[in-house]
Order: sequence, then C-alpha cells, then structure tokens
Amino acid sequence: MKKCLLIFLLNFPTFISASELIPELSGTIKISVEKGTIDADFQLTSLPKLNNYLIHLNSGFNIQYFRNEKDGSNYSYEKIYDAKYSEESFGYFFKDKISKNKFIPDTLQFKYTGKFPVITDMSKATDEGDSKGNIAFNGKHIRTDGFQTAWYPILYDIDNDNDKRYDEVIYDIEVTCLDCKSIYVNGSKPISSTRGRFKRDKPTSIMLFAGDYNIAEYNRNYYLNTGLSEQQMSELAKLTSAYINYYEDKLSIPYGESVTYIETAPISKYDSWYFVVYPSIVAMTHEEGFTSIEASWFKSFIAHELAHYYFGTYKKFNSELGDIFTEAFAEYLSLKTTKDLLGNNAYLNRVNRKLSELENIKFNAFQDIQSELDYGDRGLYVYTYAPIIWLAIEKEIGQEKMWRWIKNILKVENTRTDYKFMLKTLGEVLKNDLKLKLLVEKYFTNSKAIDNAKALIIQ
Repeated sequence: MKKCLLIFLLNFPTFISASELIPELSGTIKISVEKGTIDADFQLTSLPKLNNYLIHLNSGFNIQYFRNEKDGSNYSYEKIYDAKYSEESFGYFFKDKISKNKFIPDTLQFKYTGKFPVITDMSKATDEGDSKGNIAFNGKHIRTDGFQTAWYPILYDIDNDNDKRYDEVIYDIEVTCLDCKSIYVNGSKPISSTRGRFKRDKPTSIMLFAGDYNIAEYNRNYYLNTGLSEQQMSELAKLTSAYINYYEDKLSIPYGESVTYIETAPISKYDSWYFVVYPSIVAMTHEEGFTSIEASWFKSFIAHELAHYYFGTYKKFNSELGDIFTEAFAEYLSLKTTKDLLGNNAYLNRVNRKLSELENIKFNAFQDIQSELDYGDRGLYVYTYAPIIWLAIEKEIGQEKMWRWIKNILKVENTRTDYKFMLKTLGEVLKNDLKLKLLVEKYFTNSKAIDNAKALIIQ
C-alpha cells in the first residue's frame, strides 16, 4: 500500500474575517451512483459584490441556466478555463451589455447536470490518476471534496491577492439518491436513507459522500464505511481525543468539533491517499485504511490530519508560501505529538527517516519560493524539508518560544500569509533583532539551510 498524504488545500484559500459575508447555499441535488449522474438546482444568496470574479463549477457539468428570479430572466454568461485558478472546473461570469463590465447579483440560481464515468472494473481502470479534485463514482459511492471538485457553485475573487475562494458556505440542501443506502453532507449528521435534508448554520466546505455503506457512531465521532470493529473504533476514538487534548493544551485554542472518518475506494488501480475536508478525514484505498490503527505511521498520520483543524480551518493560508504553513506546520505538530505521546523512539524513527530522504537534494530557501514550481518536489518540500527546518528552529529558540510562534501565526489576523508574515510573526515572539537576523541567515535565505538544520538536529 502506498502511504502518502494528499495536499490539504491545493490553492491556498485565505483567512475569513468574522464580519465577511458568508454565501448561503440552498436547493436540491439528485444523484445516481449506478449511472454516475448529478442533477442540481441550487441557489446562492448573500453573495459579496465583486468587480472581478469567477464562479467555478466542475467541467463535467452542463449548464441549463443561471438565473435570478427577481429579474425574471436567465443571465447570459461567459466561461473560461484557466489552470491557474482551477484545474477541475470552468469559471463563469456575467457582463453588463452596455458597460461590458462584470456584474454579480446578490442572489443566483443555478441549474445544471452532469454524467460521470462509473468505474467498477479495476482491471480496466487507469493505473493512477484519481485525485482529490475528482467527482468520483466507484459503483458503490459518489465522492466529492469541497472547493476543488466544485460540485456546487464556488465564487472566486480574482482581484484578491490572497486567492479568496468562497467555498465555505452555510447550507440548507435536499439530497436524493434512490440507489443509495446512506448519505453524508460534510458537517451534518449522516443518514441511512435515499433522501434527506441537510442544514448547517456554520460555514464549511462541503464534501458529499453517498452510496452503499454502513454508518457507525462512537464517542461522538462518525465512521462511514470504515469496516472498524467496536474495539477499533474505541482505540481510534481514544487516539483522537488524546491528540485533540494535546493540541488544545499547547495552542490554547479549543478544537472545533467531532470528526467523521470516511473510507472509500479510489477509481484507479494504485492510487492510495488520505485527505481532509474538515470535519471529515477520508481514506482513499483498495487495501487497509483506518484498520491500520496499530501501525506507528498511522498514529502519526492521524496526528497530522487532526492538526489541519488549526492549519487549514481555524486559520487559512495563502500566497506562494501557503502550502508551507498549511502542511509543514501540521507535520511539525504531528512530530511533536509523536514524541510526547507515542515516545522518543517513534519520534526519532520519523526524524531519521526524513533526514535520510533529504540526502543529496538541493532545496530553494523559503525566501526564494515565488511560485509553486519553486518547491521542486512539493511533497518532499512541505512534508519533509520544511518540518526539519522547524525542528532546527525549535532547538535554536526553545520549545516555549516555538509554541508561542505557532500560536502567533494562528491568532494574528492578516490578509496575506507570505514571507514577510512568516518573519514578522517570529520576530514578535523573539523580540531580538540580532537573533532573528541569525535565524534568517541560517534557515530562511540560505540554500544550505538543510545542512545547518541537520548539524543541529543530529547532535
């Protein structure tokens, strides 16, 4: 089984201020897991007034209309495809006929339909290629994430330098799937039925999971299609609670809500990964998923995914360094949890494995990351290189200041989480310009930062 962690947020959404308008999604969606069909009749209200925007919908959808009942007519629309904004969806917009400028009403109705491949025979499936951004039908389930699949309309603010996507919405929707046994809409209680109404007043990015699966509940957490015994659910619940308590103690920030664990098969032969659309953690695998609970790698993995509540939901990150904040700090928290709760041997095994993976590889310094391409091997950079740098900085400044830096990163309200933000939040904790200058020279601007980190860590 290939054990890899998929990027939690691929396009770095931004911090949401409490006073900002939150779009509200309502309407109906009809699904067939056997036929691979989706028919949606949605409405978005409380839309912010934007001068330059796109409304993303998955490229597999055919649009019947965009409409505003107040105007009594359908809107003419234009659409573009630009992988810089989304690889999985088209971006739609409306233009005023006279001024030729874009406009957006405060309420929009959307009616669209799509038919997608239903992959049931793995002998004829592709070797690889399934991804978090697929609207995936595997014959038993439909799986979508939130903003990346864009199965519901997602507003995107082009002029916002912070890659602002309005995928976190308040919702009140009815889901019908006559060939389903169970339905789950992210952040709501899963149901065993062919139809149901799902409502949530707290904004969230919406994952949809429906099909033939069993629902279990243990210690306020839900387990969908996981195949876990009651004893295994108990063990996973204890592990979850221990990690959450650890994070709450260290960060002084209450954890959000109970977790829903989901397992489903990918629509390719050899892809296997996990992803988070909080409060859901999803295992994509043909083999063992959450039943790997006794394995050391799995316990550390759960710590990483639970850390994404703080780095990804409580606080969102943008700019070219957004992935370093989101993934590398989640991995650093996982390493700290491993050391303090699972033991020093488990911790050293993980650190030594990371150090060996970094042998003879050159990395761009944080200062030199100007685009996603500058990461090189993105996975190696954010899950291995950057967390090792954090461990070295911890040794330089001490654990207390390191936790204070992390809390400062999470609590400072800002618009752009870039390189300047990284140094600013650290400087506010150090209160020592000379110390900050030395750290910057060793780890932030130095192309040999990893050598400096290794020399300190392996002492």
